[in-house]
Amino acid sequence: MFDIAPDHAIGLYAGLAALAVALLSLKLRRGRKPVPETVLGASVLMATAGGIHLGLVWTHLDETITAALFVMNGVAYVALSQMYTWRWWRPASVALITATLLGYLGYIVLGLDTPDQVAIATKLLELTTLGLVLVPVDGTHRWRQMRWTALGAALPVLTIVTLATVWIDALARPDAQHVHAGAILQDTNAVPTPEQVAAAQRLYDQTAAAIAPYRDWRNAWAAGYRPGGPQTMPSTHWMNQRNVEAGYVMDPRHPQGLVYANTRHGPVLLGAMFQMQHIGQFGPDPGGPLTAWHEHENICFTPFGVEFSLMTPTATCPLGSIDISAAPMLHVWIVDNPAGRFAVDIDDKVVRKIDQG
Repeated sequence: MFDIAPDHAIGLYAGLAALAVALLSLKLRRGRKPVPETVLGASVLMATAGGIHLGLVWTHLDETITAALFVMNGVAYVALSQMYTWRWWRPASVALITATLLGYLGYIVLGLDTPDQVAIATKLLELTTLGLVLVPVDGTHRWRQMRWTALGAALPVLTIVTLATVWIDALARPDAQHVHAGAILQDTNAVPTPEQVAAAQRLYDQTAAAIAPYRDWRNAWAAGYRPGGPQTMPSTHWMNQRNVEAGYVMDPRHPQGLVYANTRHGPVLLGAMFQMQHIGQFGPDPGGPLTAWHEHENICFTPFGVEFSLMTPTATCPLGSIDISAAPMLHVWIVDNPAGRFAVDIDDKVVRKIDQG
């Protein structure tokens, strides 16, 4: 559901570098004054979060406000991470982390940013840091321990609000990075050769001709294809169990599945799907990057059917559903799909247009 935006990847490297520096700093300062382990842990995580924010500055220089916020936030995190003996360190840390989390949620809600794995990992890191900061330490007055414990009760609420906001935004405003949960693409060459382009065209032509009779869904039913999910969704995969068990490999005459749009006029054929028998077993790719297979992980199987888009920001399925994986597959779309003839998914706009036609 969530990929790593290319311009955010540098933040991970900066965070790892900051982590190493923070650990070295702790080692050099060790023994000067007894400090609770939870405080030291929070210090290291805070420095890591600061490193991630500072690393993202260089890829956002064209966004003045965002870059400035990254600088201020990163510097504040790094500075506070080294001030853990300061009397007001805990209140200041709680204020900074909470403001950062709420500010990020504001960015998401306003549509100024979209969640990706780097951002989500950073938010989880910050929530963990906040939890460590809120742990009462020995030696403080009892009423202060009770106060910090009471504040800690708000942490689960903030965690739920953060993850729910990211999740709801991803479901309400899906984009190219949030299509089909956990799709792992087959490793191929980057640019197709002329031979691969020609092979991809042959595969398309042969498949389109072979499945033409299935434009009438009744022919597909007679051939053994059955809907594999609820027909209340925009589209449904119809699977042929005989073809699945027979293990045909990229045979246009025996695709394991067909994909139909569920329209007011009845099922409309969108394309075919080839599928291998075993997880991790990618099929042949005559078209190179044009015909790369994909494998799905973290598919949420619910009482209402299979859902590709319900994976949470923590890569889990919602309560009451089962997390499953599917063997590698390859789609061949016979309708005009902006993402490509062999894309992982069909563009929702295409399905809506067909439904309205």
